[in-house]
Amino acid sequence: MTSLLLHLHDSLKVTPLEDNQVQVTVTLQSDEFIHYVRLLDSLTGFLHVIKNKDRLAKAKAHYESEEYAEETGKVKAQYYSRLVASFDLYTSQGFDRKAAIKQISADLRRENHPWSSPDLVRPSLVAAGRGGRPGRPRRQQ
Repeated sequence: MTSLLLHLHDSLKVTPLEDNQVQVTVTLQSDEFIHYVRLLDSLTGFLHVIKNKDRLAKAKAHYESEEYAEETGKVKAQYYSRLVASFDLYTSQGFDRKAAIKQISADLRRENHPWSSPDLVRPSLVAAGRGGRPGRPRRQQ
């Protein structure tokens, strides 16, 4: 298999410009055009892979950083304290556990909170120290 670059080697002209730039001129025979396009296409795909790997590495480094861990810990603590305060308020008003969780979920949903589902509120209350068992509540008969 011959390199696609061999088709272009004799037809490249590089001219220096100002501001650390160069002008590249490619002169091709009409039947060599398809090889040039294939070369550019393969380089474009390669550059997309490199760009995506770089973006993934930056995102991974951000999520593994101590600042991110502290920030998420603060957000989680605020969420837990809000759930506990609401739960204590509703249970002191006579709501049972299931009704209090539904009301908390409705309050969060009105604010378009991303963690407003009762399936997220219930185990979060358990993790925050407000009794109950993780999982689905038992049916009352």
